[in-house]
Amino acid sequence: ALLEVPRGTRLAVTRVLDDVAATGCSPALLERMAYGRMLVSDDADELAMLARRYRVSQDDTSHFAYTLVPSLGCNFECTYCFEDKHPSVMSRAVQDALVSVLDERLPTLRDVHVTWFGGEPLVATRALLDLSDRFIAACDAADVRYDAGIITNGYLLDERTCRELRDRRVGSAQVTLDGPPEVHDRMRPRAGGRPSFGRIVENLGHAVSYLDVIVRMNVDAANVGRAEELLATLEEAGLAGKVGVYVGQIVGVDDGSGAPSSTYGTRCLTGPEFAATELDFSDVSSGRGFGQHALPQPVGAPCTAVRRNELVVGSEGELYKCWESVGNRREVIGSIFDVAASVGTRQERKWLAYDPFSDDECTSCVALPVCMGGCANHALDLLQRSNRCSTFRHSYVETVRSYARGAAAQEPS
Repeated sequence: ALLEVPRGTRLAVTRVLDDVAATGCSPALLERMAYGRMLVSDDADELAMLARRYRVSQDDTSHFAYTLVPSLGCNFECTYCFEDKHPSVMSRAVQDALVSVLDERLPTLRDVHVTWFGGEPLVATRALLDLSDRFIAACDAADVRYDAGIITNGYLLDERTCRELRDRRVGSAQVTLDGPPEVHDRMRPRAGGRPSFGRIVENLGHAVSYLDVIVRMNVDAANVGRAEELLATLEEAGLAGKVGVYVGQIVGVDDGSGAPSSTYGTRCLTGPEFAATELDFSDVSSGRGFGQHALPQPVGAPCTAVRRNELVVGSEGELYKCWESVGNRREVIGSIFDVAASVGTRQERKWLAYDPFSDDECTSCVALPVCMGGCANHALDLLQRSNRCSTFRHSYVETVRSYARGAAAQEPS
């Protein structure tokens, strides 16, 4: 939480911290600050509190999540993709196994979330829709809440597909645009090098009537200066106030899978550089009507990779823990046909043993409550370790100031 007080009030609070018997400070204000954890007891072990939050989230058996890859094929040839893609569509046998695993877990669940992932998930739209129908029927019969989201390149997101996704409780879609048309079409061309930008923007025009749409712009040193042009194009298309926008950091990773990212030649931004870019982008995007500055929210275990009751399932039924492992055979932890056999294996333990509270750098970092160790995949790779962190680590002062300015501007005069 963020609480703004006059300078005199801040000094009064400081006097109480120095001497509990000091007067001149509102007891109601102190109570409010204690409630917001702006004031804590001298003997409070905040790291222990955070560690408990992490473990409870990591071991939560009331929530179950699938990240599903109905196809590892793709109609795009993105220059920085971290997957070694190949044509594939999830078979009926794999679909049946996915439903069986869910059925076994439903008696202990409160909610289920599915993320449709790829490759490009809409290459296998029929499998996606059929599985959604079966998941919804099973969850409704067990009185378990079900929802879903999709990460798609947006090229196949025609209006009929949007309606079908909405009817299957897919509430959100993330679509990537990497700059104005000539930049995006160079970085994210269709197969064969054909352009993709125009069709995607056209699809966003109707997608916003059915889904909560987030546009992601992946940035590196080559396209980082073209962000405002993209925002201007989206504004001209009438999408201001209808889509969210944010920037993502391109990271060149060579995990031995043969993915395009292993030979990506453009210089990637460092963590501090990307943090500054994110702040600048937020300033420009909010000025164009694409949302306001926001503060990061507290998290538990930060991602699927380090949560026990979440699975990433490839198009052939292979199991992973991390989204970025999809397609890399060396990172397979088991099979959907025998999930129990994957529990406790060396491959699974690698992820579940990740512990930011054994890392002095993490436990001394101001961003820990909203980061919780960040990206385990990068943390476990010595070459990528510096990219594991939340940008809040590098920009927390500027982020809070920007949020405060934005909040003040929204207040009635």
